[in-house]
Amino acid sequence: MPRFPFGIPNSWYEVCYSDELAKGEVKTVHYLGRDIVLFRGHDGNVGALEPFCPHIGAHFGYGGKVEGNNIACPFHSWQFDSTGTCKHIPYTDKIPAKAKAGAYPVLERNGLIFVWYHEQGLAPDFEIPVIPQFGADDWTSSYDKYSWDVRTHPQDIMENAIDWPHFNFVHLMDAPKNRSHEFHDRMFKWAIWTRKDVQTMGGVSDEFSIQAENWGLGFDWLLYTGMFTTVIVAGLTPIDDTTTRIHFGVIGKKDGRTEEETRALLKAYMDDQSLAIQQDFGIWEHKGFQIRPALCESDGPIGEYRKWTKQFYSKDWAAAAA
Repeated sequence: MPRFPFGIPNSWYEVCYSDELAKGEVKTVHYLGRDIVLFRGHDGNVGALEPFCPHIGAHFGYGGKVEGNNIACPFHSWQFDSTGTCKHIPYTDKIPAKAKAGAYPVLERNGLIFVWYHEQGLAPDFEIPVIPQFGADDWTSSYDKYSWDVRTHPQDIMENAIDWPHFNFVHLMDAPKNRSHEFHDRMFKWAIWTRKDVQTMGGVSDEFSIQAENWGLGFDWLLYTGMFTTVIVAGLTPIDDTTTRIHFGVIGKKDGRTEEETRALLKAYMDDQSLAIQQDFGIWEHKGFQIRPALCESDGPIGEYRKWTKQFYSKDWAAAAA
């Protein structure tokens, strides 16, 4: 049996920050076990295509150029729009019916670019919500960014959210006596109220709350309220079946300060928040997934969470792994 029996979940996945893809730019990223070619048309809209042109097979990401709102293949300059439809061939007026590139649904929201993955090619059945703090006047205008490649799976990462005891033993927070969780359709909410020493600020004590929403198995966002108020967006994007890239972006509330003052004051606080997630990496990379874990009553709603996750797979991984 593989280390993780799930496969890649059907979900939205962050592939880029909005400010990392300019108008007229082409960018190749490698996620979901494959290359994905991103491009932004001059109208500002983003396309995400499978890499190989359906004509003769050139890779769009190696020499492809944006022409208007389309991407032009580097080999014969056939142009394709964000849906993969061939819109123009420079040396004929007749476009072959099979001239269709594979395309991913794209969602650009909250300064992030997401692509939709579904094992069977089905359309998206939920959206990432608007985060009201992003773009608001009293919040920093762009993310402080962190990124890690970790040998683990998005499902295992998200399970940490409702594993209440580990906050004490791994993150050295006071055991969160006040906590809550709710499982909904494609989203679950959780919240904790606790205290910890901020390592990057000389060990000063911080009493804080985290209120979070996890959408699908690829994205979550957290409102972190303590010494400062921050929003953390976390994209959990599989590079392949064994490794996940964690995109971690942070914005902070200015509370009357300038943008520059806020960033300077929050730097150490944000660094501590990034250190907290890194404390899990060694465990995630070496643990073995237990299909039938020996849980005790104080472990948190892990069984409930795992039932919720099954909706994001095309196959019953638990039955297949039994």
